[in-house]
Amino acid sequence: VDSERKPVTGIRLFLEGKKQNRLAIHLQHLSSRPGIFQVSDDLAYESDICEDRRYFDPVKWKFFSRVCTAPVELSIAFNDDAAGVVTQASFHVAEVNMKKVLFLRLGFSMVKNARIRRSEWDGASSPTHKSSVFSTLISTRLGFSQVPLSASLEKVDMNSAIFAGGPPSPTKAPKMLRFVDLKEVARGPEDTPGYWVVTGAKLCVEGGKIAVQAKYSLLTIHGDSDDESAY
Repeated sequence: VDSERKPVTGIRLFLEGKKQNRLAIHLQHLSSRPGIFQVSDDLAYESDICEDRRYFDPVKWKFFSRVCTAPVELSIAFNDDAAGVVTQASFHVAEVNMKKVLFLRLGFSMVKNARIRRSEWDGASSPTHKSSVFSTLISTRLGFSQVPLSASLEKVDMNSAIFAGGPPSPTKAPKMLRFVDLKEVARGPEDTPGYWVVTGAKLCVEGGKIAVQAKYSLLTIHGDSDDESAY
């Protein structure tokens, strides 16, 4: 799934295929990037695969028997000149010690002149938000640090490589639904103190169900001068 370098604000699992037995991932993202949000064309990175077996949790699934629950974040360290945000997501199944393990892979795009000023995890066990919310985009350059002066509304666009309008609802509950948590993890303008973007994610196993958690971050954008915009 590729958001085409647009900021991701939500993530969820869903079931696809004729029998609704194939696990897939869906991203919620903005329909367009604000002007102040400059994503580099050259800097893009994909997450590494974790080989630590302590993160391999057992599940009941036909195509794999373990799920890697390690946090997936940008592994390359940068200075204050750029911050990595999630713009791609996919699944990968690999054999480790005779066990087939499901891994979450993330792709990151680099936001120029930005730094992460605050991050926190949100997941399946936390309150979720409807995907039809509107995200507030702070697009006005600020004369001093981290105090929003004005905001404009930008409609959140549900998109994926398979379904442009979001995953369809099954006509009847698939059998694999008891093994997957389909709740969406998303944040909108009602989430204080403002606009969040996804900078990491991880799979987890809760009550025998595969679920997803997201790492949300607030960014500070540096202008050409000493001005900063809180994002």
